[in-house]
Amino acid sequence: MAGGRAFHNYRHGDPGVPDLSGDSVFFKDDAGQIFHTYSTYGRGGEEFLGIYRMLDVMPKGRNENGPYGGLTDWARPRNMYGQGGMVEGNGRFHRAECGCSHHAV
Repeated sequence: MAGGRAFHNYRHGDPGVPDLSGDSVFFKDDAGQIFHTYSTYGRGGEEFLGIYRMLDVMPKGRNENGPYGGLTDWARPRNMYGQGGMVEGNGRFHRAECGCSHHAV
């Protein structure tokens, strides 16, 4: 993360956040061989998030009309509550002592 380069979704790039999601399925046959049968990343994982089915039928749907057009426009990681710092609109958490430009608001 410090170098702005990580391997995710079968490619290298700047992830922007330390905890990107992904789902994979594997199959182990009787001989013990393991096969990778399915993977999905980013918005592809929404199929596994049951709450989206509820949000999709609400009058405003997911209400993802913020600057990022996604879940991070309104959701915040609960394990970051009460830790000082702040959360960017893209979901990236910053500790108060990091001293980056995002705290100069």
